Amino acid sequence: MLEKIWKNILRRRAFSLLAIPAFFLWLASLLYRLGFFLVKKFTRTRVRVDVPVVCIGNITVGGTGKTPMVAQLARYLIEDGQRVGIVSSGYGRPSAQAILAPGYKMQGMGVDATGDEVKYLASLLPEAVFAVDSVKSEAVKKIAASKLVDLVIVDDGFQHFSLARDLDIVTYDAGIHKKFLKPFPLGVLREPLTALKRADVIVITRAKFAKDLQRLKQRLMRFGKDAQHYHAQFTATELIGREQTLPVKYLEDKSVFLFAGVGNFRSLERQVSALCADLDCAVELSDHQVYDDRLLTHIKTMADQHDSDLILTTGKDWVKVEAFDFDREIYYLNQTVDLDPGEEKLTAFLRQKLGLERQAR
Repeated sequence: MLEKIWKNILRRRAFSLLAIPAFFLWLASLLYRLGFFLVKKFTRTRVRVDVPVVCIGNITVGGTGKTPMVAQLARYLIEDGQRVGIVSSGYGRPSAQAILAPGYKMQGMGVDATGDEVKYLASLLPEAVFAVDSVKSEAVKKIAASKLVDLVIVDDGFQHFSLARDLDIVTYDAGIHKKFLKPFPLGVLREPLTALKRADVIVITRAKFAKDLQRLKQRLMRFGKDAQHYHAQFTATELIGREQTLPVKYLEDKSVFLFAGVGNFRSLERQVSALCADLDCAVELSDHQVYDDRLLTHIKTMADQHDSDLILTTGKDWVKVEAFDFDREIYYLNQTVDLDPGEEKLTAFLRQKLGLERQAR
């Protein structure tokens, strides 16, 4: 509910009564900037481990495509012969218990224990080793001490200043409107754009949503002039359901009911609308939405009212709702990341930067 109100305030028109609560967001943003400055200035302890640490993060709140990038990068490295560890805080899970387990074992755990993003990543990466802890640096220490991995990927750790890492990858959503580039909570910035100078790699995600991609690239290069620069597009490859996997062209003559709790719902809505014959309804929920029977029954009722051919959601929502009977087909949209320049260049850069050797497969 609070997230929905916040988004409505951010999306307000120039002359609107929502300018009144926006004033209080401005005051809160001053406190946020002060608190962030103090944390950054006085965080001295650096946790270092004896395996390379790669962080994939961002400088904004909301979805910029970190999870697909984590999955794709881990897949590249696994296919390159590396033993990959993935660290997450398990954001949104009610359990505080730390976990260290391979992906194939994580698949059998409940989403309340793992968190939705970890559960989804484990379904894609059964070979990876996962460490989940509310303090990411503690998770990194545990997974490194296990001697089960050759390197660690930290999901959403760009602002985790107590953790030393060997390489920082920052994802930046091309669809973010300039008017939202203000300090949180008045806007979506966790840090100013100048923070990009800490990045080793900058990936502009959802590149086709940029009004002027070349201009955006030039702007980001001014801040991250020493970084490697890529742009990426998320491509829907298939629909995955309980009993079958279908090509996305299956949607071409179908009416779709879409629901999801993700950071950037509008980009997802635009993507699905372009893939299907008719997008009957698109229900935006809170990021890391908690589903109960009442909400799931409400979604089913709405889909019934629209008489949609099928229901569509995302992978991290799917792991929380797959057991519910919606009385119609339900799938999640599997996404891959198309990098430009390609993944070969990124993998080669990682090998060189981290001192990794290609392993026999």
